[in-house]
Parts: sequence; structure tokens; C-alpha cells
Amino acid sequence: MPELPEVETIVGDLAPLLTGARIIRVQVWDPRLVRFPGAEDFNRRLTGRIIRTMTRRGKYVVVELDQGLTWLVHLRMTGRLLTRLEPGERHQRAQFTLDNGVNLSYCDLRRFGDMWAFWPGEEEHLGGFQTLGPEPLGEEYNPDWLLAAFAGRKAAVKALLLNQSIVAGLGNIYADEALFLAGIHPARSGCSLTAEECGTLAAAVKTVIAGAISSRGTTFRDYRSGLGTVGNYQQRLQVYGRAGEPCFSCGETLERMRIGGRTSVFCPRCQLQVRQAGEI
Repeated sequence: MPELPEVETIVGDLAPLLTGARIIRVQVWDPRLVRFPGAEDFNRRLTGRIIRTMTRRGKYVVVELDQGLTWLVHLRMTGRLLTRLEPGERHQRAQFTLDNGVNLSYCDLRRFGDMWAFWPGEEEHLGGFQTLGPEPLGEEYNPDWLLAAFAGRKAAVKALLLNQSIVAGLGNIYADEALFLAGIHPARSGCSLTAEECGTLAAAVKTVIAGAISSRGTTFRDYRSGLGTVGNYQQRLQVYGRAGEPCFSCGETLERMRIGGRTSVFCPRCQLQVRQAGEI
């Protein structure tokens, strides 16, 4: 799934090409793509609108159009927004034709992606977008926020990091990497982290996210930037996807475990589990 760095890269690529252009044609071939207000109304709302700004919030692409309309996109597992289709592309679900000659295509192998077009006052239809927590590179995301968010929470810290109401945009890849950098075992309960550990973890998240953005995201298979290029952060991954391989720091064999239905990879030596009463 494209996480914050990938979506940030996509927006950074596309915004200069799309901002100021008018949408003159909307074609949606997979009506399941539109979550609100329905495919036909979605087409009518977007057609003729001018793109004012294109930004990111969490894992969402946020496109502000004229007259106050907002176009929201969540890429989910395999969604891609492209201005150039790869040869043989067979998974195009929608296309948006602009008056500056750009054709923006939405492609999605797994067909899990979502789009909304909403006016002010219709935010009730947006689901999780309304409950997003602070951005990891923003000032609101800090040790005090993490300490308060984890207080009384017995869930594993890895699961809490994936909770979008605690930190927006963080996913499996970068949660594993941040926990490794912070030296915190993914199965530790959130409430067991000290103020010092929350400070270390908050800083680690910021470092990992900033590094991934500078590398234009991580590409294993599906992710492409808005220009169709791949990311490079996979060359810098310390633990994610490396279960059974030696830790780059200590040489210990990296281990895998399931937490909250997601696979976590960690170093049993660098991320020593601290056991407390009532914990794993």
C-alpha cells in the first residue's frame, strides 16, 4: 500500500502539472471506485472544475477545486495516479482529461482504491479521513502526543503506530523501520513505553519518513510515482521484508511475527522485548 512518502511523492510530481488546469472530461469505468456521491454525480461535479491545489493528508490525495469542491483519493493497496501509462497497462479504472493536454489516469490492479467529491458540509461521508491524527513531520506529532496517545493502551506499539488517528500516513513498512531505529520491540504494549522511549520513537518516525520522502518512496512491485518512476528507499530498509536475514547492526537473524493481523519484522537483539506484568 502506498504510505505517506509514496503519496507525498505522487502529489509532488502531479501538482505542477495539474494545478490551474480545468477538468474537461471524466471517465470512470469502475463505478465501485467512487465512494461518494455516486459515479454519475461524481462525474458531473468534477467536469468543468478548475484544480486550485493538490496536497496530501495522511495517505490521501486532496485536490481542492474551484467553488469549494474537494476531490479526495485514497490509493489503498495498488492504486496509481499516472500521467503516462505503461505499455500494456490493463488496469485503468478512470481517466481525467484536462484542458492543458494532460490525461490523468487512475489504475488499480486490486480495485480497492476510493474517491470522493464533496462540498463543504458533506464531510460525514468521508469515513476515516475525518479522524486522522497529526502528520508525523508536523509539530503536533511529538513525544508528549505519543505518550498521551499510548497511555492506558495495552495494544502492541506496532498496532498503535498503524492507527491513523494516532499518526496519519504511517503504514507497515515505515512502522517496522521506525521501531527498529528506536530499538523498541513491536509487541511492547503502548502503555509500557516511558516518556524517554516515546521521544526516541517520535524522532525515529520523523527520521524514517523524511528519509523515505527524499528517496521518493519504496517500490517492491506496484508503486509508481505520478510520473511512472519507482522509489529507492527499498535499498535503505533495515528490517522490513528481511525476515530470516542477518541484522545489519548486530548480525542476529531477523524474526517475523503477526501483530494485529500484520506481519512485523524485527531484530530480537536490537529490539529486546521488555516484559512487565500483564504483558506478552
